[in-house]
Amino acid sequence: MKVNLGSDITEFIFQTVEGTIAKFNGATIDQIIHDLILRGKEIGFLDVLAKEYSDFRPFLLQNFGFNESLNVYTIPESRGFKSHINVNIRIKYYLESYLTRCERASFSDIVSAIMPLLKNGTTPENQTILNVLEDISERLGTDCWRLHKDGQQELKMNG
Repeated sequence: MKVNLGSDITEFIFQTVEGTIAKFNGATIDQIIHDLILRGKEIGFLDVLAKEYSDFRPFLLQNFGFNESLNVYTIPESRGFKSHINVNIRIKYYLESYLTRCERASFSDIVSAIMPLLKNGTTPENQTILNVLEDISERLGTDCWRLHKDGQQELKMNG
């Protein structure tokens, strides 16, 4: 499947889906389709996409994780991102996922858990991880972190 631009459409699909999942920290089918339509119109492969993928769910289920309780698609931790996604977005995605699962953790535990997942492209510095961590979580004591409670992050970012 080649687009007029000579690029592989599958690469565009993966990049768009992974970007949407990272942006929303798990994405619904509607969010994914919305972004695919926008990107498809922008790059010029919407007609090919519509023809090749009349039902997009099998592709998503084959290539991505699915959280049934939240009804969102996720990046499988065993695979990580296939396409190049901005490092800060990748860090945020993995930090939120990790801290949601364990509720609180030390910085060294966080780095140990997410660093192997960030090794597509350049490996970020610990300071880059810390900067993102400070935006989305709060420090408890000297070296323990937890995600901001609902609404707390918006207040910090807007205030």
